[in-house]
Amino acid sequence: MRVQVSSEAAAFVAARGGTVWVWAARPAMCCNGTPAGMRASTTPPADQAGFLATTADEVDVRFRPPGGRCPDVLEVGLHGRRRPRVEAYWDGCLIMM
Repeated sequence: MRVQVSSEAAAFVAARGGTVWVWAARPAMCCNGTPAGMRASTTPPADQAGFLATTADEVDVRFRPPGGRCPDVLEVGLHGRRRPRVEAYWDGCLIMM
């Protein structure tokens, strides 16, 4: 798995402690077969079990592989101008493939 972090996201994460947490999560209310969406945060989730640690562009990236599967490329970017937040992409998609 290659990890790519945009320069804007790296600066955002560095200003908030230097660690970004990435995981896949299914919606709370969903239909059968709804794909899991990628979640990213600079604050650790309540359940920190199963996260793998790696670094990219001087950012500590913690990723929990769903079912042991990893993307070819895990991208971390910054989204939003008024309220910026980190977003993660599984091979370029907001959903787990």
